[in-house]
Amino acid sequence: MAVRPVPEEPPVSKPERALNPEATWVLLERVGQLVEELRQRRFVGEDPVVEIPSVTKRRVSRAILIQEAIVAALAAERLGALLDLNGTLVSMAEDIAADELANAYRALATWDLRAAETALTRAIRITRFPEHQQRIALGWALHRLVSDLLRLVPGESKEKLLPAERLVAELLPTLDQLPDDERAFYQAEVCRLADAWREAATDERWWCVWALLRARVALLRGEGNETALAWLLRLARRAGLMTNDDSDGLATLLRRAEAVFQLLLVTPEDQTAQSELRQLAVEASPRDLFRALVAALTAQWGDDALAATQRFALALWVPEAPERPERTS
Repeated sequence: MAVRPVPEEPPVSKPERALNPEATWVLLERVGQLVEELRQRRFVGEDPVVEIPSVTKRRVSRAILIQEAIVAALAAERLGALLDLNGTLVSMAEDIAADELANAYRALATWDLRAAETALTRAIRITRFPEHQQRIALGWALHRLVSDLLRLVPGESKEKLLPAERLVAELLPTLDQLPDDERAFYQAEVCRLADAWREAATDERWWCVWALLRARVALLRGEGNETALAWLLRLARRAGLMTNDDSDGLATLLRRAEAVFQLLLVTPEDQTAQSELRQLAVEASPRDLFRALVAALTAQWGDDALAATQRFALALWVPEAPERPERTS
């Protein structure tokens, strides 16, 4: 007996929904108005709580109530204000603040002070959690520490220790909302970085590692070719890598780097010297010289010179994952 196939039912067509720019701007304008109102109240000393209008207080439709609730929630998030949610105060942007804090600390670990400063500034504007506020305070102290580490030349600074070392040491005991393990970790980390900086003042090899880091950061920050070249030349001299052997590629790169600064000392009347130096200087490449010096130092020391710069990098605290309970059969 033949079985007749059952025809497939046509899919239910869903109406196309398109983005409505006009409605978008109307909603955002209302959010902006509420944010400005809250800012004005803050300006006169209030700490306003954003309230979601109650349907029992006014005779409004459910759709209007939903719109006003969305406006209130968005305004609270953007301003970092507290939101009254059914009688419970909530802070709407703590996840964003946590992300910004993570970004700030990661930036500090890679010596990116500008990115860290931006992320900390964003986080402080929107957080209300005490633990986030205290991590921001610690972040600013660590920002100062990393800044000192890069700014003060070991052995040449009048400072015998990093000024921020004491700042962090005095701050950590006051951060009572942070776990003891986290505070102990950063206390040890600050001491480690300060000790590494002090050792670089008396140890030639570690001074060269610090100078290599300083040149690396100059390249990462985009501080300018001259700044990076200056640090690389100082490093090469301190490491005894300056040479007059024309067949050596490193020597050529070093002569080009020197020409950049020698041009500043040549008198305008000495056209021949200016022409020769200009030809060398135009080919000076801080990145090429950086790579060549890393290779030369690695060969000289027998250890990865670039990896050695991580000794001056801030390590980040990672909380231990909670142990999972064992399954019972």
